[in-house]
Amino acid sequence: MHDKNKAKIKWNIILLMIALCSISIRLLMHYRFDQSALLYIAVPFCIALILTWLVKPNPNKSWKKQFFNLSIISLIIMLGSSIVLFEGFICVIMFMPIYFFVIFLVFIFKYLSEKFRNRKTNQLFSHVLPIILILSAFEGTHPELSIQRHNTVLVTQIIDSNIEQIMNKLNAPIYLQKDRDWFLELFPMPYKIKATNLRKGEVHEIYFRYHRWFITNTQEGSMKMKIENVEHNQIETSFVADTSYIAKYLKLKSLKLKFIPITHEKTQIEFSISYERLLDPAWYFDPLQRYGVTKSIEFLLDEVVNPYEN
Repeated sequence: MHDKNKAKIKWNIILLMIALCSISIRLLMHYRFDQSALLYIAVPFCIALILTWLVKPNPNKSWKKQFFNLSIISLIIMLGSSIVLFEGFICVIMFMPIYFFVIFLVFIFKYLSEKFRNRKTNQLFSHVLPIILILSAFEGTHPELSIQRHNTVLVTQIIDSNIEQIMNKLNAPIYLQKDRDWFLELFPMPYKIKATNLRKGEVHEIYFRYHRWFITNTQEGSMKMKIENVEHNQIETSFVADTSYIAKYLKLKSLKLKFIPITHEKTQIEFSISYERLLDPAWYFDPLQRYGVTKSIEFLLDEVVNPYEN
């Protein structure tokens, strides 16, 4: 009977936390703070803090088992609130690493505080870590509390083609069929690319279809890319509209290709994409987005510009 009561209390706590978490995230979305660190740091911080306070640790269990139990409960709360809020699987996957990282930090803070309760150095430690997390949670809530958002990723590659051959490849129909990097596989491929030619002023359209729940809750969107300048050795474009799922994570600005002849049959290509990071904190999303954009450029170079090399 005692175990049943404990289990009932535990599930009541989980259901209460799912409700509180869902309401908190909905409020952040309403006041447009859902792209700030308030969502990605403050929410998991509060969840972990409340859980470590409500769910008393078992002194007979090791810290590994205690953290495992906390992680399982935290996972249930995250997935439960995601279902309530109708979040897509990409959002959940992007949220999970930082979510559990913050959960782990709070657990370590709580565990060490209990273990070294009587030591003077613990008083400083027990105040510093929560303050750092709380302050970092306000990143992105105001322009003055934001770190540099504008980024440009440049990838250089040498291919066995001259500039004329490269231009012919770029003017040919585009079929994206090669395997992508594991990170890019999380995101859907375009199902249609409407591109006529590389004349200045032309607008190319890229269409996406995103199943938020793997096979259902389908959403569609598109990107519009305008050809701003075409010269013998370079192409410059700008993104004039974006209603795809990507627009929730970053704002694409421009795409540039520069061709530098090395020999008659070899050309160095400098492929760059400029974008604005929309999500905070920067320490988590900046390297993540840089990696994704870098792998996207490498994929496009192999698939479109240099399709016969691999």
